[in-house]
Amino acid sequence: MSVLIATRQKLGPYLVLETIGSGGFGSVYKAKNTKTGEIVALKVPHHQSRSPDYLAHEPSVLSRLNHPNIVRFIEATKHRDIFFFVMEFVEGEPLSTRIDRDGMIPWQETVDIITQVAKAVHYAHQHRILHRDLRPANILIRKDGVVKVTDFGIAKTLHDTSYARTVIGSPPYMAPEQLEGRATFASDVYSIGVIMYECVTGTLPFYDTNFVSLRHKIMQGKCASPHELNPDVPIYLSQFILKSMHRFRSHRFKNIEEFLKALELALSYLKQREAVRKMTRKTGTYTPTRRARRKTCWNCLQPLHALATVCPHCQERQ
Repeated sequence: MSVLIATRQKLGPYLVLETIGSGGFGSVYKAKNTKTGEIVALKVPHHQSRSPDYLAHEPSVLSRLNHPNIVRFIEATKHRDIFFFVMEFVEGEPLSTRIDRDGMIPWQETVDIITQVAKAVHYAHQHRILHRDLRPANILIRKDGVVKVTDFGIAKTLHDTSYARTVIGSPPYMAPEQLEGRATFASDVYSIGVIMYECVTGTLPFYDTNFVSLRHKIMQGKCASPHELNPDVPIYLSQFILKSMHRFRSHRFKNIEEFLKALELALSYLKQREAVRKMTRKTGTYTPTRRARRKTCWNCLQPLHALATVCPHCQERQ
């Protein structure tokens, strides 16, 4: 049984103000707690006749996560046989809206957004929770720039297994192993890589309206580099993105912690290069300090000489 909620309808103390959006699991509404005056978001599942375990899955996951970059869970309750749960209301917009409006997002801003997303996912992974549906529509950006990851409706807790068997998610953002029913924590890393690619290029690395064709493209893993599509993206960052979404898990970052560490190093390196360019433009010459002469391989994170163009450890171009 699907349920329709009207504007100005009351669910317990919550007065529905407007519809925010609707997905496969349920609809989300902006509402006001008439007792406290707090503005919140209500999520009402479409299929109210499903089992209590099914209905309570997402609020159960959210209730275990308390992180500044994850939408805060408030409560799960019922009103006249209508089950719903309450979350913080995020004053802002989904990342998908921003991409649709602006096309490409500057790589510097993209790095900030992705860093916040990765920190949220790292926290979830520490609690053995695999998101499985990371995509721009599920990333909310507040007006002050704070990022909130939401929609844990198909998240999976990996207690007794190393992967989730169900083939579920948003196909363009799904890793090859996820399409085969073997989603792991590295699959979330892949999804973040795809989001990063889409932010800086304005397009998806793999897309087709035919699922079979899309699956084939993802399995092949051949796409243009972000730098080819947007020359403003530094080659160093472009290589980082491609590594994040490599079709083979063994070629990706091992986990989200390694991803964050490498992203921090990449940003530090890019800032250093920009400082060198500015100094060179100003004086015509630049003599680096001993510290500045050191750099790190974007792929294996091993130390390199500043003039190295190929890493002697992993043979990747720098």
